[in-house]
This record gives sequence, C-alpha cells and structure tokens, in this order.
Amino acid sequence: MKSVVTIAVGAALLLGSTSLTYAAKEGELLIWIGTNRDEAALQTILDKFTADLGIPAKVEVVDPVPDKFQQAAATGDGPDIVMFAHDRFGDWAAGGLIDPVNPGAAVKDGILPTAWDAVTFGGKAWGYPVGVEAVGLVYNKALVPTPPATFDEVKALGATLGNGKTIMWDYNNAYFTMPLLAAGGGYAFEKGADGNFDATKTGVNNDGSIAGATVLKDLIDSGLMPKGVDYGVMDGAFAKGEVGMILNGPWSWAGYKTAGIDIGVAAIPGVGGNASKSFIGVFAFAVNAASPNKDLAVELLENYILTDDSLAVWNKSGQLGALADISSAEKQAADPDVAATLANAAIGVPMPSNPEMGKYWSAMGPALSNITSGTQDVKAALDDAAARILAP
Repeated sequence: MKSVVTIAVGAALLLGSTSLTYAAKEGELLIWIGTNRDEAALQTILDKFTADLGIPAKVEVVDPVPDKFQQAAATGDGPDIVMFAHDRFGDWAAGGLIDPVNPGAAVKDGILPTAWDAVTFGGKAWGYPVGVEAVGLVYNKALVPTPPATFDEVKALGATLGNGKTIMWDYNNAYFTMPLLAAGGGYAFEKGADGNFDATKTGVNNDGSIAGATVLKDLIDSGLMPKGVDYGVMDGAFAKGEVGMILNGPWSWAGYKTAGIDIGVAAIPGVGGNASKSFIGVFAFAVNAASPNKDLAVELLENYILTDDSLAVWNKSGQLGALADISSAEKQAADPDVAATLANAAIGVPMPSNPEMGKYWSAMGPALSNITSGTQDVKAALDDAAARILAP
C-alpha cells in the first residue's frame, strides 16, 4: 500500500470543505475502538497526523463498542470513526448511522478482496478493513503439548488435566460457541446464490446446531468445564496457567505471552467427525454519518493508519492478528499463530452482515445460557432462539 501523502494534500482538504474548516478550528477527530487493540500504538499514528496537519486526533477505548456507538450515533453524537467487526455494519447502515466509503485505488487494491466483500452490501462498501479474525483453540504448550483434534480427545485430556482445568471458553456468547454448532451444518442465516443472506431462514435449531450444543452441555454436565464461565473467568484462568486450553481470538495472544504463557494456536476440536467452523470476522473502520469531519476521517484512515509502516507500528504487539492489508499479510505468513488463524478462517463461515444479525445475537445469548445452566434442554432452547430470530 502507498506511503503517507504530503502535508500539502491535507492542507488542500482543509481549504476545500467548510465542515473541515469548522473541524480545524473547533473540532478534533475521535476514534472509538474496543479493548485489546493496542490503543497506545494507534495513538502514536494519530499524533503524526496531528503534527502534520494541526488537527487534534485521539483514540478512546469503549466497551461494549456496539451498544455505545449505536446509542451515541442515533442522537448525532459519538466518534468520527468507529472500529468493530463487520457483522454490525449492516444494522448500522440500515439505521443511517454510518456512511458508505469510496476508497482510493491504492487502498482498495492493497486490501484482501475477501475483506472488502465482508464490508460490502447493497453495492457499497461500508468500512475500511483492518484485520481478519477467526476464533481458534489457544493452548498452553506446557500443559497441552499436542492440541486435540476432536472433543472426544478433549475429554480424554480431562483425565490428565482434571475437571475445570482442561478447557474453557465464553460459552454463552454465540460468537465463541457457534463453531461447534456450525460443524454439523448449523448457521445463523441461509446465504443465497446471490450472496445475500435470507433473514427468513435460520439454522440455529437444525440437527447440526443441536449436536454442537449437546457437546457443550455434556462438557458442563460431566464437570469437565465449570458452570458460570464468561470471558473474564476464562481469560484470567488461562493467563494464570490454570487451564490448558481456551477458545479465543488473536487479540488475546499478546496478553498471554506477556503473562509468560507459551501459547500455540490450532483448529477448534471437531464435532461428530466434522470440522468446527469459526465465524470469520473482519474488523474495520466505519465513518459516523453524523461526523462533521468526514473528509479528514478519510485522510486519516487512508494515508496515515492504513499504510504498511503504520500497520507495522500498530500491530507490533500482535493484537491485530492477521491483517487484511495484502503486503502486511505476506510478511506475517511465517508466524505460526497467524498461519493457524488464517487456516481456521479458510474453513470458517463469514459472519452475516444483514441487519437481522442483531436479533441473532439477542436470541442466542439467552438460549446458550439456558442450555449451560440447565434451565432448558438443548432443542427447546434453540427452538426458542429460532422463533425469536424469525419473529417480525
């Protein structure tokens, strides 16, 4: 991808737009990102932008990003730029919260076509892809020298590592559990031949989904995996060396390495002879439709953040995982953890980006919680989730 443009281009932008003149005098660019994205490194790139153009720019970490951005943007507030996974973009675009983008040729050609596909619908691109994510099996090599290929092998490892010490994940979060459901053919929404998702057809309660959720329930009922595990419990236990394996994404690796854990990344164990299929997420920058600084936002993104040099600075800690930038991805190919993530993505399922994905997330959380707590049996819980997803 091309290097940073000259300051003269930025000056021309300032002179050519009344909104930019307003922003230059009174405003500043604000980016919202989630946790574990190395905001300090990103801020150094923004500082370069400020030094060149005299426009203050800062990054803030918010949690949870989707809820806070939607609330703020709906009232005309919030950041100029938000970074999150592409599956929310359809809902935000439908609600008029983000604007489509028209990337320059160098930026467009320098990013993986599959990443652009993820943020494109209705014939328009709605964000600038940064990285490609797929959840994998993250394991502690000191406890698990060879990662298990199936959940039957996971259970066998339990005899050595012990209950509560073998595997954990944020299992009530559909993002992390969907790989098990998808192994046998479960899906959020059916994808048509035209590439669009059919919001009237869901597979969260088909035979494959029931089989995957049953594996989850059995792990808990057997005591191998404790009840009440969420992301924080899992994350803390793995960082302390108290559990051998977890399901997590690239954003988590740096923290574990800092904690002294020798990690490996592998495919999620299979279910019923089928490979588990992670959701493929493309995290990307979107421009707030209410931003008064849209031209400057594009300048910052295209010519300061999404350059080879800047991406190398930002991803020095590895928190961005597998980058969508083609030349950067080529340099990462030798990293076995990144290679494993790309392999997981190769067999994964792209997260649907249709607006109805909000209903999917809202329905699946309670369903999985009811399954893992024993409140409902697997089929009843998933049938209820399907009904909620398909409700008008």
